[in-house]
Amino acid sequence: MLALAALAAVRFGLTLSLGAEYDTNANRAEVVAGAESPDHALDSFVIRSTIYADFAWRSGNNVLSLAGNIGGKLYTDLNVFDQNVLAGQIALQDRVRVTRFLHIAALGDYYDASQMDYPPYRHRDFRTGTARARLYFIDRLGEVWLTGGYRGLQYKPDPYFNFDAGQANAFAITRLHFGANDDHELDIAGSYQIERRFFSGVVQEFQQDNNPDPLKLCAYGHEILERCLVAGAALRRDWYHEAGFEVTYVGPLLVGAGYGVQLNTSNSFGQSLLRHVVTLKLGYRFPWNLYATVKAQIWVTRYLDPVLLDRAINTSNLVPIEDENRPSVIVDLERPIGRSGVAVNARYSVYTNEISPSPVSFLRQVVYFGLTYRVGAR
Repeated sequence: MLALAALAAVRFGLTLSLGAEYDTNANRAEVVAGAESPDHALDSFVIRSTIYADFAWRSGNNVLSLAGNIGGKLYTDLNVFDQNVLAGQIALQDRVRVTRFLHIAALGDYYDASQMDYPPYRHRDFRTGTARARLYFIDRLGEVWLTGGYRGLQYKPDPYFNFDAGQANAFAITRLHFGANDDHELDIAGSYQIERRFFSGVVQEFQQDNNPDPLKLCAYGHEILERCLVAGAALRRDWYHEAGFEVTYVGPLLVGAGYGVQLNTSNSFGQSLLRHVVTLKLGYRFPWNLYATVKAQIWVTRYLDPVLLDRAINTSNLVPIEDENRPSVIVDLERPIGRSGVAVNARYSVYTNEISPSPVSFLRQVVYFGLTYRVGAR
């Protein structure tokens, strides 16, 4: 009996995926209007695989949970071998119920992506991790989370963008059920995050001059040249804010809409920005157990200082290496095969700058087909 009780307190799940992909812009090349681009889009087929596992152990008022994944991509074209990547992530949380409405938790996570060391070395890989504490306030109508702690980031191609940060976050969600059998749900969620980032590099300053040649002049209102930017004496310091609001309906159809705003203010020239993100999600179960989801995002970014058009990196919101900080549409299809745990997956993704008035042109399309196997808790 004791063994059965111990077993009931443990939950484990494992997901394996393997598939093939075709990428029309494997090297993430951009084209800048009026400038000679050093790179152009290269297409390639890709083999990719991912392993995801999660574990939870409950004992009395305590729940210990662990989740992690590791995956890789291997391109078939040698011209984009520097885009071959191995990435992994792990997250740990120890949560204790203090009272019916109050839980406390300690949590941490770590993400690391590494690209192949192969010319021409177009790398954008990084590692990041957090160590935080959280308070959960729980009521039958919803939850409120208050989180605070440390975050660190190492941008592997350029240590100038490495930082340590103090972080605080607030999240609230309410769930409303309605319908004859309470089979309709409306979720309303909001969040706010603030980070104070301490970079290892010094600030970048804009140095004006009185050059008589207008093509070489360093002044506001003119093209920002590389030689106009000089290293300052102070270390770079940023304030990063992010807020979001999302409404999701769950019923015969899943519909979600959200708005997010990101503000980064920096003492380093060219690193301050204001970004708006609008998200729409749709999901539906078709006949024959065919599940379809569509996610569309619009990103609108305004830099608060003039910046070099070919300056591609901004660490205000580095995302996992699979994602893009760009307008996108992603369509997913999944068809489970009976109760075997195996499912057939297909995905089409398009990322582009073409819908916004940007001087930087970008287009990337990705088509994926593969299999997924799930076992254990879902």
